[in-house]
Amino acid sequence: MSLIQSLPPEFRQRCEAIATEQRSLLRVRAFEALSADTLAAKLGATLFTPDQVPNLEPEQLAVLLASDGWSGAIISDRPLWIVYNPRHAPTRRESNLMHEIAHVLLDHKPVGFDPVTGLPKRKQNNEDEATYLGGCLQIPKRGLLWATQRKILLPQIAVHFGASEAMVQFRSNVTDVPLKC
Repeated sequence: MSLIQSLPPEFRQRCEAIATEQRSLLRVRAFEALSADTLAAKLGATLFTPDQVPNLEPEQLAVLLASDGWSGAIISDRPLWIVYNPRHAPTRRESNLMHEIAHVLLDHKPVGFDPVTGLPKRKQNNEDEATYLGGCLQIPKRGLLWATQRKILLPQIAVHFGASEAMVQFRSNVTDVPLKC
């Protein structure tokens, strides 16, 4: 089952509303780029790479710095600390951080920690929800409509929103907003 099929329409509408609300609080319009750093700062989050995390065991640090197999995690909710993978491209970093911020906005509770990496374990439904809201935060449906009405091509939409082309395509697919390639 695809992500879009697994999430009810009411939830998807709620995500667009959350994205609109967060942008409104920051005075960022739907067609403007919203950086994850800006949204994280608004939420009082501190962003870390693994080598900046206080008291991280050397074994955990080595695993995290050597791996592309993880993206980001909330390692504390009070204060809000988010660690992200510095090996990923800037566009992926944006997506990773928006995903983690989505967990906060959806009030997802951690389900425990992996003893090897120290990262939180995952609950699939929470991951699906955070993926969807993270995409809405990065590229709202209204922003995607704005771009397509102006006949902006997929690569330029990606650059405009600081997103990967894959994220733009994902948002097109889940919103039924057709793109020009």
